[in-house]
Amino acid sequence: MTVLRSLLVRSTRRLRARFGVLLVAATSHLPLAAQSPLPRLWIVPPPPGTAFAEQALLASAQGNLNRDQPTVWIRSGGLHARVLERIGPRFEITPVESVWALLASNRSAFTGFLTCTVTNHTLNLATSLAGPRRALVVDATLRDRALALGLTEVADLRAESATNLLDRLGAEAARGVLIHQPVSKPFHLRDLAVARNAWVDFPESPGALTGMVRALGPDTEVLGWGRDEHDFVRETSRGGGWVIPADWALNLSAHRWLQDPSPPSPVPPAPAPAMPGQRVVCFVISDGDNVQWLLGGFTEQPGFWSSPRRGTFPVTWELAPRLADLAPAAFAWLQRTATPMDTFVGGPSGGGYYFPHEAPDRTRIARRSANALATAGLRVTSVLNSGGNPDELGALLADPRIDGALYKDYAPYNRRRGAIRWIHGKPVAAYRHLLWEQTRPDGTLRPDWLPDGVARAIRESGNDASTSPDAFALIQVHAWSFKKQGGPLEAIHQTLQMLPSNTRVVSAADFLTLLGALKPAPRGF
Repeated sequence: MTVLRSLLVRSTRRLRARFGVLLVAATSHLPLAAQSPLPRLWIVPPPPGTAFAEQALLASAQGNLNRDQPTVWIRSGGLHARVLERIGPRFEITPVESVWALLASNRSAFTGFLTCTVTNHTLNLATSLAGPRRALVVDATLRDRALALGLTEVADLRAESATNLLDRLGAEAARGVLIHQPVSKPFHLRDLAVARNAWVDFPESPGALTGMVRALGPDTEVLGWGRDEHDFVRETSRGGGWVIPADWALNLSAHRWLQDPSPPSPVPPAPAPAMPGQRVVCFVISDGDNVQWLLGGFTEQPGFWSSPRRGTFPVTWELAPRLADLAPAAFAWLQRTATPMDTFVGGPSGGGYYFPHEAPDRTRIARRSANALATAGLRVTSVLNSGGNPDELGALLADPRIDGALYKDYAPYNRRRGAIRWIHGKPVAAYRHLLWEQTRPDGTLRPDWLPDGVARAIRESGNDASTSPDAFALIQVHAWSFKKQGGPLEAIHQTLQMLPSNTRVVSAADFLTLLGALKPAPRGF
């Protein structure tokens, strides 16, 4: 009985770490002695901004300790703080003042350390090897201190090359994931790389990224960011992968374990039919595929989730579907705190950011996108393409879990000026207008992309949404514009004040439903 009870306690501890409060009711009938104590969660402050060696060391410690459950949490604001506040009662919260205090209490969890130089390529090599070797990343300046702590040097990588190390790692490096991170960021995202045994690199030569994605598998997810957005996404797309913007992300190695199920959102009723004399508009805020932004300032900066305008008119937010797996408690928090006026669509271009035109196997990546969207409970996605056309969405729209798509070209997003196409009987709507502070060569802002210009264009468009697609306007709102005016929600509010009284503002899903009721001939594509 004692052995059985011990096994039960250990099993309960593991499940509690993963499923939290869901387990409380399931185990409440057990004898008191059989119930597990709360798992410990170490809370560590981030090292100062210039303490690069300590940053890399802490990231590697966090990744190793969070390999199987949430054990280390970096203190941070935004959605990180909100999630910690909600899940905190499930853990024995143990603050420590530094990475060294954390190591002193968890020294036996590591095989030793890898010596590198955090300001050159050997930082990425050490991060790539830290997971498979269960080792810490130690800059040469901290080597003596690590030895004094009783840690053993596993390897000195200061003379190592990336090619040699990757060849030696072989199957130990995880397939299907690549962390694309420069050495100038020694702290962020690296915990997830260590926890997942992921290869970390920031290739210099054109085409090298494509080859790396192909080598890691056709479904490779590239987390991070590149020097140039277009080149970065194009090279990843050509390798058969997609991008998750996350180069400033923290705590992903812990977030992935934290479940916080919310009751499912009620299915909204079908929209009332469009009426004669009515215009239908939809505002979609861009860049929700940016995981680091969602977890960081998104919930705190007044122009976004904390805007006093939120909830006063319908707005659709792009949202990274992969957030449901990368940070499920954070994803649930956004779903739970959304007002009836807040709705979501997948961030471009489905499960992750890729250009369908460049994808070598659009059927395969469309299936992955549909799976990711379904996990997140999303039936509509935005798509950002470069050099192609909406016909390249055929495989995605063929999936019965997808109801339609919002289409934008790489530059400008509204190149197709509101064109509409039906693929497999489902609408693909191109953006007609942009709300964006776009600077012209003479230093002035484009007037047609400002609230007054957009409102004027809508007033001059068709006004019978019951019969004509010309009365429909899909508007992309640039997330990073209008900061001085109060952010994108304030820009939407200003635009609405200038629209005719018979203008109907709807969610993206309702916009496509109302368009679908028209079924006019394809135009403009």
